[in-house]
Amino acid sequence: ARRCLLQRLTVGAELLALDSHGCAALGAALVDSGLTEEVLSLARRLAEGPNMLVEMACLRHGQRAVKEVLELLEGRELDSAHRQLAAGAGRLHTSRYGKVVARNLAIKASRRIDLDVVLRNQKAC
Repeated sequence: ARRCLLQRLTVGAELLALDSHGCAALGAALVDSGLTEEVLSLARRLAEGPNMLVEMACLRHGQRAVKEVLELLEGRELDSAHRQLAAGAGRLHTSRYGKVVARNLAIKASRRIDLDVVLRNQKAC
């Protein structure tokens, strides 16, 4: 039953992502359910849509869903999601909820840059 629900949410993700209550449902679905393939498929679908993460981040319950998406994605997919959010920084800063996502994104970017510097320094030694 949960697998079927996740599949249906994935199909309708674009519409749900435009509504705060839809984002609440998506956020809840993205929390670990033991069905990692289906949850990852939903996260990927949300990250694929043009500016979808930015629009979601600006909704009351969307910031949680965006946080879950970012925790699930890895590698290039995560980089792409970060780029999408960074490109929408202007929009994020116009929203009470978007500001929270922008702040968290800046913190993670800062940590990543710090880690890259440390790793480069270790390689140089």
